[in-house]
Amino acid sequence: LPPQCGVKNAKGIWKMKRVWVGEGEGEAGECENELFEGYFSFSVSYDPMYRKAGHGSGSMCRFAFWGVRAMKDNTGKEIGLGPGKGIGAGMRKGLGWG
Repeated sequence: LPPQCGVKNAKGIWKMKRVWVGEGEGEAGECENELFEGYFSFSVSYDPMYRKAGHGSGSMCRFAFWGVRAMKDNTGKEIGLGPGKGIGAGMRKGLGWG
């Protein structure tokens, strides 16, 4: 990294695996229902410039997550979870998680 960016070091891990497959099969042998579990970790350490500015020596973020296979339209194109589903829909309307 360039020395002027303020970051001394950064590294991360992204792991994901399929943990469940539905019994139904879609076209061309593709499964339509799948569940995934994953883990994400990211750490960053700041150079002395950021430390002197009061940002600390760095930070670490870790979390586990679940994921589902995206829905497909009639042409087979992935379209996401569908309209009004998931946390994004409620957040866009200002309704909180929903």
